[in-house]
Amino acid sequence: MVKKSWNYLYSLLLSIILLLLVGIFLNLNGNESNVSNNVAVVNKSEHIQEREVQKKELIVSDKRTLLMPDFFDQKSKETPLLNKFLKDRKKDERRAKIAIIIDDIGYQIEIAEQIMSLNYPVAISILPFLSHSQFVAQMAKEKGLTVLLHLPMEPHNANTDPGKGAIFTTMNEHEIKAKILANLKDIPNVDGVNNHMGSKATEDEFIMRTVLHELKERNLFFIDSMTSPHSIGYQLSKEMGLKTAQRTVFLDNEQNIDYIRNQVVVLKNTALKYGSAIAIGHPYCNTVDVLKELESIVEPEGVEIVPLKELLK
Repeated sequence: MVKKSWNYLYSLLLSIILLLLVGIFLNLNGNESNVSNNVAVVNKSEHIQEREVQKKELIVSDKRTLLMPDFFDQKSKETPLLNKFLKDRKKDERRAKIAIIIDDIGYQIEIAEQIMSLNYPVAISILPFLSHSQFVAQMAKEKGLTVLLHLPMEPHNANTDPGKGAIFTTMNEHEIKAKILANLKDIPNVDGVNNHMGSKATEDEFIMRTVLHELKERNLFFIDSMTSPHSIGYQLSKEMGLKTAQRTVFLDNEQNIDYIRNQVVVLKNTALKYGSAIAIGHPYCNTVDVLKELESIVEPEGVEIVPLKELLK
């Protein structure tokens, strides 16, 4: 009886153990399946993300492939241009500059045309009341050149006639203003004024203050031709607030071509020494011939021919 009871108990325990083992086994399989499923989901998600990244990289790569040649091509074009700009700017900053004024225009058309056809800017200074004054002034304006009224003024030599429209030291303020108005009416739309002769008048403070006041009212600049070493025109212009400059070299006090060439060298050397210089010449055949050579004389040594307005102060 006892033996049967023991066998029954033993069989029951084995059954319980077996059930426990089966339960454990089934539980492990379930966990592994869940893990596998989770891993599969994670792997699938990572794979999708990886594919998206690759697609983005391909898009970026494609964009880079399209843009890089353009970038380098643009860079290769811009760099020389930038270097040239900087080089030219430095060159312009250090280059000496000269300007040319041709006085006494208005007598002839042909030589005026030659002067205005030069390859560089020339300021044309026109005497009033001559047969071709107005026509030449209009021509110069159409070519974009600087046009000046060549204002006749009294010289020291009483036997020398400065011409129609001249300012004399015996005039009062009203007379001076009337003369200036008449001159500007004959040659309208000028940019500025310089004196014709005037060695006596430009030394007279009353005369010059009256003249310069009228020019300032009309926003005109004044170039002192320096026909007298004692002229006050330039200094007084600065004091009164006018744009101004003064003549440095006369090119053709002698009409000999070698003399004129030598004066060009003086002009060039003065500009190299001081940074700028202004020359005045006249409509003589030899002067025009030398002016045609001017670029080849001055530019190889770093001197630039500029419009007169660039040298105003």
